[in-house]
Amino acid sequence: MSREPGAESRQPVWSLRRRLLLLIAVATLVAWVAGGAATYFILHRQSVTLSDQRMQSVAQTLLTLADHEIDEIRLAGGGMIHVDQDPSLAHRYRYQVWQPAPRQLLLTNGGDASEGPIAPFDQVGFVTRDFEGAQARTVVFWSEDRAKLIQIAEPLQLREAYPYTALASLFGLFLFSLMALLMIDAWMIRRATRALQESASQLTQRSPNDLRPIEVSAPPSEVQPLVNEINALFRRFANALENERRFTSAAAHELRTPLAAVKVHAQVAQLTRTAPDRKKALSQLVLAIDRASHMVDQLLTLSRLDGMLALRTGATPLRLDQIAGHVIDEVRPLLGRRGQRIEADLAACQIDGMEFGVASLLRNLIDNAMRHGPAAREIRVTVRPEEGLGLAIVEDAGPGIPEEERERVFERFYRLFGDGDGCGIGLSIVRTVADVHHAKIDLDRSALGGLRVRVAFPMPTLPSVPTRP
Repeated sequence: MSREPGAESRQPVWSLRRRLLLLIAVATLVAWVAGGAATYFILHRQSVTLSDQRMQSVAQTLLTLADHEIDEIRLAGGGMIHVDQDPSLAHRYRYQVWQPAPRQLLLTNGGDASEGPIAPFDQVGFVTRDFEGAQARTVVFWSEDRAKLIQIAEPLQLREAYPYTALASLFGLFLFSLMALLMIDAWMIRRATRALQESASQLTQRSPNDLRPIEVSAPPSEVQPLVNEINALFRRFANALENERRFTSAAAHELRTPLAAVKVHAQVAQLTRTAPDRKKALSQLVLAIDRASHMVDQLLTLSRLDGMLALRTGATPLRLDQIAGHVIDEVRPLLGRRGQRIEADLAACQIDGMEFGVASLLRNLIDNAMRHGPAAREIRVTVRPEEGLGLAIVEDAGPGIPEEERERVFERFYRLFGDGDGCGIGLSIVRTVADVHHAKIDLDRSALGGLRVRVAFPMPTLPSVPTRP
């Protein structure tokens, strides 16, 4: 069975608004059901308590009035058993007044003489039992002289009519309030997520080159960090693109000179007639190609470092002394050709940074010292920790840099005194690497007579220099 390409990685699409609304609706429903159940049970318990109190009050009142009613019956010459025809209680209560010894029914509001008692005489308190084919609440009370007792029964269906009526009212109120609450929740969720919708709308309607910040009106605090990070990312991309544009423009302009020199030397080599002249022209051509190749390498290095500066990523623990040692080993063959030598004093020193950038910084400083230092003279390279800083110092015996020019030499493609041997990028690379690593560069006069470049890298708070050489 074939699958559509990319089906495995396709993720289901879901709506944040709908999910939030569903969660709130479920939580609200659970809360309302729990609250409604608790309200019903409390209401039912209160109803039972109130009904028992009312039933007890009716029993005490009837027991108090029973003597007067019985005396009137006796004076009228009636029998001792009498059915009360008063309808005021008959719709809710059935009661009986008994004489215990001998057992005789004295007064009742229903039934006849042959009817048995509503409840046992020895009943204590309120009891729910079957009465006349239905469940009823019963109570038994004795007179103070225990000459009479009264029994009362109240059908439960009459008692429960009020809680059910109240529950029906609560249920209607619950539905109304639930719908109102969900409408309010939907409005609040829509308002809270409006910032996300506005951000997405602005992003989808933009061209790839539109890096303006996202503008959202009154975003919630949870969305504000996301908007800030997106805008910060746009700013970094804008800086990277601007650096790329400047680099491309400058590189295109600066490459014209070495390429023109290559072309001129190639034409000279074509026009030469003698072997010595041809050999000399070809040597000049190779030298021009080397200069153009060096400029291309420097331009590529600068482009890579610009990307690091724009994104500021890739920092790892580094051994500054080890990197300096590797760079010195790389340039030793070139030193031998010029009769120069390097005096290296490399103490263990750890920093946080990017190995490519730090190596490029040291390589360009040593390369500048080699280019501008006289032949058969030394170049001094020092690495050491000092007061929480990792120092990298390169000194030469060349002409140095005048104090008034020491700031301009870090500009791209700036050549001091029209120096044709360099391409004006080396110290710009040094400055770029220093900016990425928050390092400080100082230019001064060297004890060797030339330039002294001191780069101070911030060291980790708790450096852990490995023992491996």
